[in-house]
Amino acid sequence: MERAKHFARHIAHVQGIYEQALATLSEEAQQMDAVLIHSGSEGIYFGDDRHIYFQAFGHFNHWVPLNRPDQMVLIQPGKKPTYFQVVRPDFWYDQTVHNEAWWADAFEIVSLTAPEQVVDHLPATRRIAFLGENLPFAAQIGMPSNLHNEKNLLNYLDYYRGMKTDYEVGELREANRIAMLGHEAARKSFFEHGSEYDINQAFLAATSMLETDSPYTNIVGLDRNAAILHYQYKQRDNGRESKTLLIDAGSVSNRYCSDITRTYTRDDSHPVFRAIMEGIERLQLALVDHAKIGSPYKELQAAAHDGVLDLLLQHEIVRGNREELSEHNQVSRLFFPHGIGHLLGLQVHDVGGFFKDDHGALAPPPEDHKFLRLNREMKQGMVFTIEPGLYFIPVLLDPERNSDLGKNLNWSLIDALIPYGGARFEDNILLGEDGPVNLTR
Repeated sequence: MERAKHFARHIAHVQGIYEQALATLSEEAQQMDAVLIHSGSEGIYFGDDRHIYFQAFGHFNHWVPLNRPDQMVLIQPGKKPTYFQVVRPDFWYDQTVHNEAWWADAFEIVSLTAPEQVVDHLPATRRIAFLGENLPFAAQIGMPSNLHNEKNLLNYLDYYRGMKTDYEVGELREANRIAMLGHEAARKSFFEHGSEYDINQAFLAATSMLETDSPYTNIVGLDRNAAILHYQYKQRDNGRESKTLLIDAGSVSNRYCSDITRTYTRDDSHPVFRAIMEGIERLQLALVDHAKIGSPYKELQAAAHDGVLDLLLQHEIVRGNREELSEHNQVSRLFFPHGIGHLLGLQVHDVGGFFKDDHGALAPPPEDHKFLRLNREMKQGMVFTIEPGLYFIPVLLDPERNSDLGKNLNWSLIDALIPYGGARFEDNILLGEDGPVNLTR
């Protein structure tokens, strides 16, 4: 019952955003009377008849918590949203849809057996904006081409996806709860000398997920593989002598994602690496406390680089004048080359991270932090990750071995630490009315 109440309020809120978008844009740019959102269409691999695993369009899932192709939602001002539920007659695949009352009661549901039948149920106006990737289908059903993924409308909707409703926060919290069951199982597997494959299987079993259910490809890196930021493989024979595990893995609840990273190392690991790992976790928790409504998110990026440089100096991985070493983050970027985090929601890297306002004015990442995926003022209701790391990445470090910058690096210690890969800690943070709320811990 509680979920149904939150979902009803969520739909009312999203309906309000769409109505305001249509009203604002009709005055400023483009006349639109309604919006039709298409969930997407299935594809097949080139030269094959095997289907690519389907993922529904995020703006469709903002309304309907189903991962099915060729579904549609029609939004009209002042009217209950219409869900066009396409269920094809099919004996090859299960087409069953479970219309659970907690979400289905929010819609007028129109049952169709083919997506093109929607034309018989659309309003008489032809000023209907179409949102979705299948533009040939949009043309087939008569959607005006100038309103296919209309840029100003998408900018407006992407911007407001950044602030979450109570329903969305509840689903994100649940996705975190489920994922942490997997992380605990992964930790146990590592300390029992499991391989990357074993650890990944332990995570999936504990979360009751298939690999295709994961919101992203799990990163399960032992030792040197922990320094490959988006390491994609799962070796089956590398657990026995491993010293370090970095696991970045999440779960899903009604299409909302969690994105969590943990690092573990054994008691007999290099003491400096163990100290670095513990220091990165302390830094991560301090950065969470640093998040404040009204502050630029990029301040967290700057604070993370300060903290990483402190650790490098403290453990004599880097030597020299702190002020000189901090210039343009040249040194810290060798060890911490990614952004501190991103918006989180229906997509792991949720939309709208670079908007200054709902009219689409952009705030691209700063030149010295070009991999930062969020560069907005922090607002109440935002959910984002905070994920500092410190890594020993040969492809970044080796070019500096004979450079002026490299003279400040303690290469004998670095070479001793390279086999451990690196450390990262990542939590999912809600910016609440009274400050940051950690949804992960």
